[in-house]
Amino acid sequence: MKNPVWESVRIRRTNLLKSGTVILFLVWIFTPYIILQFVCLFFIMVLVLSRLYTEYLINKIRVIRMDSELRSFRHEWVHVELKIENHGIFPAHMIVVNDSPGDIAVFSMKKIFRTMEKKSWTVLSWDGLCADRGVFHTGPAVVRGADPLGIFPFHLTAREKTKLYVYPVFRSISVKNNGGIPLGNMISVNPLFEDITRCRSLRPYTPGDEPRRINWKVSAHLSGGSRNNSGSLLVNEFEATASYPVMVFLNADPAEYHIKTRGVYIERTIEAAAALCLKTSSDRQELGIIFHTSCKESGTNVIQPSSFTLVPILERLAALDWSKYIIGTDMPAEGDVSHNSALIMLDHGKRLPYGTRYIYAGPDLGDEAYIMLNSLRRHHLYLEYIIIDRRKMPSLVPGKSKRHQMKETGYEII
Repeated sequence: MKNPVWESVRIRRTNLLKSGTVILFLVWIFTPYIILQFVCLFFIMVLVLSRLYTEYLINKIRVIRMDSELRSFRHEWVHVELKIENHGIFPAHMIVVNDSPGDIAVFSMKKIFRTMEKKSWTVLSWDGLCADRGVFHTGPAVVRGADPLGIFPFHLTAREKTKLYVYPVFRSISVKNNGGIPLGNMISVNPLFEDITRCRSLRPYTPGDEPRRINWKVSAHLSGGSRNNSGSLLVNEFEATASYPVMVFLNADPAEYHIKTRGVYIERTIEAAAALCLKTSSDRQELGIIFHTSCKESGTNVIQPSSFTLVPILERLAALDWSKYIIGTDMPAEGDVSHNSALIMLDHGKRLPYGTRYIYAGPDLGDEAYIMLNSLRRHHLYLEYIIIDRRKMPSLVPGKSKRHQMKETGYEII
């Protein structure tokens, strides 16, 4: 990590050295008294050496943040650490170090007040509560000190900051699939679905096994380097999996939520999307997401299904600011699909791979929209809806695509 760039702000008068030195120098020249000259020369040396000492400390004190990025879930604590180093050969007296928590709630932050010996370091740490979802920055850190006599105090500000991603609060979700399509990469008994990247075990070679299955390295190690004995050969066995990716459609368009419950419902929907992603990742699935934040196409962003998308998705969920898309209108009339996310969901669904489980999270779309989206079943997709709405709804919609009622509050989503 590069050393931070320092900005030195003098607390006392910046002309103390100049004016004091000039006055003492004039007295030293024109006074006829040797004792007074000695006193003037002594104080001139004190001022000059104190100033040089202060400038030396400014160039030798460093603040290094232990983590350039931190990640946490909402309502959890985050631990921040800073390392303060004195690279000089002289001690730094009366050093006070403090860090700025930014928008993170901190109940107590202890300042460092100590003398740092030469070539020494110390650690400043504090804990903060991540009360809100978002992307925050902690810092800058401030170091205050002075020369041994305290004549020239200095104030140093480290420009390095720690970027903090606060993910949506962790919630529990259980979405069971009764339609016959597994949720993601699930274990299969069919050897046709063997995944050669997931070795399960080794077994003795039997006639008829393919040569490419033989683990020559382990076989040679057990047989002492001889491969003539076929009974000592070992064959790899792999896990058999069936791959069915999951694509989550997050509807965070403020125009489609009721104006009175807009903020609470959108945040709850974001929590539901995060819960789906965490559940999907724990099941070793390929995961993707569509962020829909406005009725315009420019307000829709896509992360394609992959095995390594959980962290990017959670970062995007943390940074999602739906408030900038508020257009000041209430939600459209029920069944008016030209003003909701159904058309965009339909358009993206046509480009999804075979067997994708397409899960919608957001407000109720209306029967007309559900009927239109059922046309995606011809593309061999499995549709499912997680709806947040004040009204009760049937568990099935036309076309038998399953709907779940999202709970407005609580640890469980549905």
